[in-house]
Amino acid sequence: MKSQKGLTLAGTIFFVLIIAFIVFGVVYYVRMQTTKEELEDMKTDLLLVQAKVKKISSDYILEKKDEILIGTKLADLKDEPAIQEFLNQNSIDTEEKDKRYYAINQQNLNEMGLPQVKLEENAYYVVEYTDGAVYYTKGYELAGSSYYDIDNIEGLKLEQ
Repeated sequence: MKSQKGLTLAGTIFFVLIIAFIVFGVVYYVRMQTTKEELEDMKTDLLLVQAKVKKISSDYILEKKDEILIGTKLADLKDEPAIQEFLNQNSIDTEEKDKRYYAINQQNLNEMGLPQVKLEENAYYVVEYTDGAVYYTKGYELAGSSYYDIDNIEGLKLEQ
């Protein structure tokens, strides 16, 4: 008889398992990189909006004119489903004295000179002009938790 060369059943199973582990590792790595990129994009957008809001806020402090503030008063949009959901998830008192909460949509971002910041459909940035806080109504979801502002999002640490 000729000597047979090739993989045995055990060798074939071992080889398939090695390939499967490599494929799962690559898929996991790609998913983590995509998640990191989404998070970084969101942070960048929030920081751009926050910088613009602080500039507008300083102009407002100097002139004390509500016309300077860009956006729609949050109290006027309480019936909007995205705003209602956001307010239910966060403890924001829109009627608080000395606070100026406004909702910023894509048109307002364009007026602010931020056309590169794109909002999802039915999403807003909620800004508070007296302290410069910026929230994103859709938030960022990770492991069953939602994060809406830059302070919470910057605190997130994804696996390296």
